[in-house]
Amino acid sequence: MKGSFVLVLAFFLTLGAQILAADGNPTRGQRVFGACAACHSLQPDRNMTGPSLADLWGRKAGKLTSFSRYSSALKSADFEWNDKTLDEWISDPQHLVPGNEMTFAGIKDTQQRTDLLAFLREATKKGGSQTAQQGMGNMGG
Repeated sequence: MKGSFVLVLAFFLTLGAQILAADGNPTRGQRVFGACAACHSLQPDRNMTGPSLADLWGRKAGKLTSFSRYSSALKSADFEWNDKTLDEWISDPQHLVPGNEMTFAGIKDTQQRTDLLAFLREATKKGGSQTAQQGMGNMGG
């Protein structure tokens, strides 16, 4: 009986951790985004080394018309950015789109990616980038 209780408790603790991870923490994600901010803006059509991430969800990969420096690999990619594709990209860009020219090895930590996606989901919506950019300025780096 005691062993069953421990197993049930372990199951619910594991399930709770997975649910928390699935939600992500936008505040922690904003800190993770600090590494992305060197090359990517959250403001519409403000492209840097990489394309603007504004209005990213639902956008076709390699198709932002205001960004002209996509690699041929990304130009020929046939998918839209969503939770799944962004998680795969952030984990390992070369695995998702072999031959792309993004000089980023990826984030292997699942929680960091989940937090980053939670932040980006809000920050890349219409009107979300202004608040996010102001928050980035308050981070001090």
